[in-house]
Amino acid sequence: MSLFEWCQWLQHTRFATAISESDYLFPLIEGSHILTLPLSVGMIVILDLRLLGIAFCDGPGTKLVLNVMRWSKIGFTVMFLTGGLLFVTQAGKAYGNVFFRAKLISLLLLGINAAVYQKLFFPKMAQWDSDGAPAGAKFCAGFSLLFWIGVIVCGRTMAYQF
Repeated sequence: MSLFEWCQWLQHTRFATAISESDYLFPLIEGSHILTLPLSVGMIVILDLRLLGIAFCDGPGTKLVLNVMRWSKIGFTVMFLTGGLLFVTQAGKAYGNVFFRAKLISLLLLGINAAVYQKLFFPKMAQWDSDGAPAGAKFCAGFSLLFWIGVIVCGRTMAYQF
């Protein structure tokens, strides 16, 4: 079975059909996905702006990171789960959609970027907190901002193509 055939099958399962034909379930899932965006991505934007030295520069950055990441993880978990449910209902259509593919590639790159930041820069954040972030951490923050904008644009554009 090819990936396209699997996507077609997935979209036509009883589970996917029940969600997409529900008067309440699909709008609830889609609304939750969109409304959780500020909790997930909004918190990441706060961190990125802090790393770039643009905003939220009062106080230690490590404290800000620890406070904000808790909420961001909750938001990302909800977005991941609801996004998966939305995909199930539109898998066949999503397969060939260039915006869906761009969104997935961007999310993969964002995951790599976050892992690099967490491994290389976050452990030393307290050392450079008062002097500003090193160039590598600022690059990670700028990359994050740019690609999260791309994820949001692709997600919204993709929805209008279905």
